[in-house]
Amino acid sequence: MPCSEEDEETQLIVRIRAGECEAFRHLVESHQDRVYRVCLHLLGEHARAEDLTQESFVTAFRKLHQFDPGKGRFSTWLLTIARRLCLNARQKTRPLSLAEPPERPTASSEHPDRQATRTDVFRALDDAFVNLSESHRRAFVFAEIEELSHQEIAHLEDVAIGTVKSRVSRAKEMLRSSLRTTYQELKENAP
Repeated sequence: MPCSEEDEETQLIVRIRAGECEAFRHLVESHQDRVYRVCLHLLGEHARAEDLTQESFVTAFRKLHQFDPGKGRFSTWLLTIARRLCLNARQKTRPLSLAEPPERPTASSEHPDRQATRTDVFRALDDAFVNLSESHRRAFVFAEIEELSHQEIAHLEDVAIGTVKSRVSRAKEMLRSSLRTTYQELKENAP
């Protein structure tokens, strides 16, 4: 019977705790993209996100003896570390600037009006996202971008599952409401 990803991670952690430090590289490789994305969404700056991603792994390595597989997955524990580091960093330096959106595909054959409309929609989405409260933004990122379960988010945020569901739902509604206005404006100004 093949091992699950969780079983493999548990075996890696046992090896690391036994002194095989090189095994930690496998954990870093499997989780670095997700940790970076969370840091980027919470901080809004590539350089700071890279620094705190690295710091998250250093902290995880130093505190690996505290990880208890019986209480949850390694990825949840690691994202909790990253989240705390990001929140601490944000408290030290304000204001927040939202991360640049990922590169958007552009087709050279696409009509300039359509490209402009697409840009307007993405700009409106970015603006709406920035206007979410910090707790709503985190809940949305964890649920919709990182695809964590409500249980995992509740553990990360140290809140009840109902609170997570409410925050995700409210964030979606605020984004929809904000985009509805943009859609109406674009529709009215269409050629």
